[in-house]
This record gives sequence, structure tokens and C-alpha cells, in this order.
Amino acid sequence: MSAQVSSVDFTLHYVAPDDVDDLVRVHTAAFKTDQFSNLMLLGREDNAHQNLMRKAIEVWVTAPEASLMKAIDSSGRVLGWACWIVKDATGGDRVAVAKAESKGSSSVDEAEGVETSAVEKKEEPPKEDPARALGGLMYKERVAMEERYMKGKRYAVLQGLATDPAYQRRGVATKLIQAGLEEIDYEGLACWIHASPSSYGVYAKVGFEEVGRNEYDLDEWAPGGQQDDNRWGRYIFRHMLRKENPS
Repeated sequence: MSAQVSSVDFTLHYVAPDDVDDLVRVHTAAFKTDQFSNLMLLGREDNAHQNLMRKAIEVWVTAPEASLMKAIDSSGRVLGWACWIVKDATGGDRVAVAKAESKGSSSVDEAEGVETSAVEKKEEPPKEDPARALGGLMYKERVAMEERYMKGKRYAVLQGLATDPAYQRRGVATKLIQAGLEEIDYEGLACWIHASPSSYGVYAKVGFEEVGRNEYDLDEWAPGGQQDDNRWGRYIFRHMLRKENPS
């Protein structure tokens, strides 16, 4: 018999610049169990994730094309947050994405944990660093798939979604997604998401459809190559599309 998860009371509010510390805290906590992300962070300083995400969030929170929303409890504690960015047909409204990518970070998404689609480091990694090479490959494949389906359109992308692990599976991420989609539907836009293994089911329930996927054997890319214990496992990213104003 499975254990029941208690509900939690929270309200949604737009993010302010002084919320950055809380957003970084939630994102870092949610990030810890994701194998793809952990592989990308190997060999970096202890605070690499926090530093990279802080730079990206600081860009998003001031960008006119970005919309950030937080879920807070009655004490004001941030339980989760989401960031949507609208991209126009010509690329002219993509300042927040470009600036965040220039900072460099790992890319991962998890509906009840973390989603970060726009902060993958783009420069060529050292040849002795196969994990970074995997990050570069994932980035190229993600961009190619997004351009294949969305080039020439004005649309929204879920750039960041994170829930504090202590409050996961209590509806926080779902409410954040639904609130964002209400605004997006009002504008009549399609939506794009690069989804992790743990997140795609949530997105499917709100109208997203899988249009492609990339699967990686993480042990083949880990330092030292594949080992007998296969400790990293396989990882699937799904490319998901929600069309304009679904019925």
C-alpha cells in the first residue's frame, strides 16, 4: 500500500528581484538527484551550480520577455518557481535566452524537481572531459529539434521549473505550469518543453505531446568510460509540444 502525500497550502505570486536567493536555494535542492545534471557538474567547484543558476535567474528576472512565478506558503517561504520565456519568430525577443546561455550551466528538467532548458554551456569541452562533450551534444540536439518544430513562430518555452524536494508531489509544479499556460493561452501561443524522465508525464496531462526524444547511456560518457556497475544509467530527454489553444 503506497503512502499518501499530504496536501500543502500555497499561493502563487510573480517573482521579484529580491527573490533570487530563494529561487537558487530551491533549484539547487531540486537538482541534487538528477543523474544527467550530476554528471555535468563533475569536476566543477562545490558552488558551481548555485553560481551558474544565480547568473541565469538574474537575467530572467529582469527580461521583459520572461515571466517568473513563485509558489509560497503562509510564512512566505518559496516552495517552487517557474520561468517562461516568449520567443518571437525572428529571434529578436531572445535576449534572456542568449544571455543565460552565455553564462553556462547544466541542463536538466524535472516537473517535480527542476527544469532548466536555456543554460547549457556552448563552448567546446576539453577532449579529456567526455561528460562535457555529452552536454554539448545534448545542447545541439535540443536546439535542432526545437528549431525543426518552432522556427518562424512566436511561442513560449518553459525555461525553468523547480520545486523544493520537501514539497514535491503536492501539486506545486502542476499549479505553476497551469498558471503559466493560462497566460500563454491568452496570447494564443504554442509551448515547447525539453522534458526529463520524471517530468514528461505531468506535461502530457496538460496537453503537451511528445514529438521526439534523445536517449543517452550516461556510463559511456562518464570519466573513465563505462564500468561494470553501470552506476549512471540511461537517461531520456523528450521534446514536447503543446499547440496553440488546445481544446
